[in-house]
Amino acid sequence: MKHFTRLSALASAVALAVALGAPAVRAADEPPAAEHPMPSANWLFVQVADSFTSDGKTLTLKGVAPQTLMFSDRPQRMTGDVKTAKFVAYWLEGKTDFEKDPPNATVSTVVDGKPSLTVVELKSPKLEGDTLTYEIKALDGELPAAGQEASLFIDWWYGPGWGPRWRPGWGPGPGPWPGGGCRVGPWGGWHCRPYWGW
Repeated sequence: MKHFTRLSALASAVALAVALGAPAVRAADEPPAAEHPMPSANWLFVQVADSFTSDGKTLTLKGVAPQTLMFSDRPQRMTGDVKTAKFVAYWLEGKTDFEKDPPNATVSTVVDGKPSLTVVELKSPKLEGDTLTYEIKALDGELPAAGQEASLFIDWWYGPGWGPRWRPGWGPGPGPWPGGGCRVGPWGGWHCRPYWGW
């Protein structure tokens, strides 16, 4: 997970797409119709916030969005979303890839009107209202003490796979059943949500 250049470039590309008016992703409280089982894939997560502060040991996102966006690497090229509160709860279960092997993330922000990119390692998320705090370790670049229009690009989680989880419409009984559901968008792309993201 040490792909600094790739992660920073990806963060820049996604930020540019948003700035150019990329279509908005559906709200996290609008569950998609589970038309297809959610396939396992490598997923990148994106969290956006109005601003952030950092003391070098922690990163605090202020006004963080209630949904965390996600999209997959090639060849699947899927999009998705999870509730930010569920993202934090899943992380803290202690059995996740993130808990076992803390992910890297690129912090993309604006400082004095200029873009800034820094790569950090994330640990121990804590969500209080719309304020999300991580413990961090700087890996590449120097994180500013504060910034506006913050975006956090969190690198790969592989999932969701199949298991005993159950949701209406995904089959009765203990399973095995898919670990999430996907709907087909108007242009044929899949938009997904893992079971733990509801």
